[in-house]
Amino acid sequence: MSTKEKAAQASVGQYEAAIRLTHEDMAEIKSCTTYVDAQTYLEPAVFAHEKKALFSNLPVPVAVSQDLPKAGSYMGVEVAGVPVILTRNREGEVQALLNACSHRGTRLVGNGECAEGMKLSCPYHAWTYNLDGKLIGVPREDCFEAGFDKADYHLGRVPCLEAGGLIWVSLDRTRELDLERVGPELVGDFDAMGLSDMRVYKTQDYEIGANWKLVTDAFLEGYHVTRLHAKTLARFFVDAPQMIERIGQHLRQTSGSRRGFGAEHVSRDWQKLRQSVVYAYIAFPSAIVVTSPVYVSVTLLTPTARDKTHARYLMLVDKQAEPSGKMEDIYARSFDLMANAFGNEDFKAAELSQEGLRTGALKRLTLGGMEQGVRYFHDVIEELGVDPAKGIEALES
Repeated sequence: MSTKEKAAQASVGQYEAAIRLTHEDMAEIKSCTTYVDAQTYLEPAVFAHEKKALFSNLPVPVAVSQDLPKAGSYMGVEVAGVPVILTRNREGEVQALLNACSHRGTRLVGNGECAEGMKLSCPYHAWTYNLDGKLIGVPREDCFEAGFDKADYHLGRVPCLEAGGLIWVSLDRTRELDLERVGPELVGDFDAMGLSDMRVYKTQDYEIGANWKLVTDAFLEGYHVTRLHAKTLARFFVDAPQMIERIGQHLRQTSGSRRGFGAEHVSRDWQKLRQSVVYAYIAFPSAIVVTSPVYVSVTLLTPTARDKTHARYLMLVDKQAEPSGKMEDIYARSFDLMANAFGNEDFKAAELSQEGLRTGALKRLTLGGMEQGVRYFHDVIEELGVDPAKGIEALES
């Protein structure tokens, strides 16, 4: 079965979550109160432990497949502060190479730089590598002693996997990446959406003065939508119950996108289902994927400091040979809407939260019935050993 055929049908999980949303026991938002320790956003030891326990050990989603659209494409990214080059070689396979020339350690590709070409050349002394990281050219090789062997100077490689339309990288070189480590159910959902076949319409980068988890939290609760987004997204939503599910380490949030959502709006046909149901995913730890009737929003987060986060927003749209003028207009207006809602509302709110928490006024954050996805997210983090409630000393040791 082709990818296109697969994309026509929602996954079993997507369909069942939408059906569950129509059940009588989901008619009302349930009262609930939980908490998150404020130190998780503030304490340097927590951030240091996250870099080690999460971003250095786990598969981290760092790009979408269409960032490397064809053989000969490459891109610079960072994983837990480590520069990495993603490449698509002649066979179409994605590789992840350490972004340091094996001669003097010079960085080869700038962070966020995307280009095409079958070679990587060091800007310092022009040592040249192919897209598998093999050293293939050394100027004035005769200047090195006899016995110099280019095979001893290939670029370092780290495990990576292209799955579900995302490219995942792990800095843990003792373990290869496979579907089981990344999460087969999440990948199945993304395959059902046809994520790997969508094209990148446009991207926007943001530098956010907030902890990466404050940025993520906003995408896991509906409490703010009709309030923070009163002038942008609120018209598409109402306060309503949501389905929040753990799928391995990842999270799937299912919402009816309009008033009067019912069983008649649920279909196994993906194109029909996406008209009435919004799925918001946290591809753990740091990718946010949100569906809409005509596009998919992907936000890739890179924590750069305890209170600083780089966000790369991409709007993915269905591939069409020649999109109509009407569709191009819809895409353009949608991108402006989302870039505004994210940049001037969600990300700004995260910065305001960081500023307020810095005062020390709160020991814990309080979560109500429409915010429990946030608690689920922090549950995953704490299960992986990053829990400030157990004591900062324990994290520092």
